[in-house]
Amino acid sequence: MYKYLPPLLFTPLLLQAAEIQYGKGIFGMKGGFLGLNSRIESDISTFAFKNEHSSAGNLYYGYDITWLDSDQLRQKQKQYNSLAGILTNKASDYLWKKTKQKAIVLPEMKYRVKGLDANLRLGYDIIHQDDYNYLGVGLLLGVSAPIVDADKGDSVTPDLGNLYNEAGYILKAQKMFAKSKTKFLTYKLGPTISFQKSILTNRFSIYGTASYALQNAKIKNTYAHLNSKTNGSYQSYDIGLKFTPFPNSSKDTFLFNSNLHITAGYRYNKWKSKNAIFDISGNQIDSKLLSPFKKKFEMDSSTTYAGLSYSF
Repeated sequence: MYKYLPPLLFTPLLLQAAEIQYGKGIFGMKGGFLGLNSRIESDISTFAFKNEHSSAGNLYYGYDITWLDSDQLRQKQKQYNSLAGILTNKASDYLWKKTKQKAIVLPEMKYRVKGLDANLRLGYDIIHQDDYNYLGVGLLLGVSAPIVDADKGDSVTPDLGNLYNEAGYILKAQKMFAKSKTKFLTYKLGPTISFQKSILTNRFSIYGTASYALQNAKIKNTYAHLNSKTNGSYQSYDIGLKFTPFPNSSKDTFLFNSNLHITAGYRYNKWKSKNAIFDISGNQIDSKLLSPFKKKFEMDSSTTYAGLSYSF
């Protein structure tokens, strides 16, 4: 339960109108980290506070604050063909000499992702029939703070051949890729659209939100002396079904009234950065040597969730 504590700190700010959601799904990651050329996936759990849409006239706001925690993502390859296939000579700044140099072998890595994602949506309802039927457009402002735990565990010692660090010395492979944390802090800004439409009666409604934002990310890893920035994009899609058990009950009735809602839905989030390479080996490999391995870094999650909401 400790992993769900961070969102609880926001509880006093959310009591006006809030929904509690729990979700399960798949988390994926690709690129960015040295050797992570193919996509890896794992199960993920999410716990969120959310307000889909609260209006004052035609103006509205909404928010979501989500804590996510993945299972272990395992990088199965121990020998990376993309690394081994790059052969060079002294005239270039690649990895090793064009002779009979054997392929580089990197350790099998295990990753675990956890962290906070928070978004605020401010906008205007271009259509507002009532609380169950609207179409709004607005602006998303958000921040994400995922942490990627990395560990080579008991896998083989890396064999880096004639790979050099920034000072020009051959790297000591035995101590490389030790357990470490890579921390991301991203700021997001972009357009958003949301809607809700009652189905037959006000008891059932379908709702959705779509957002796209530009993001700026700061990346730190103390062990690897990594401190860099990169730009990219963020996109989010959420669609669900809302059930109002007592749509016609008086709001003077405590709990069992039209303010109570039950939700179920699907959410997709994707964080994407421009070509980057995160050297978490701890030996500060020469940036010129790493340049050919820059790839787009992507993280995404697909979750189904259930929630309970109430407006005070």
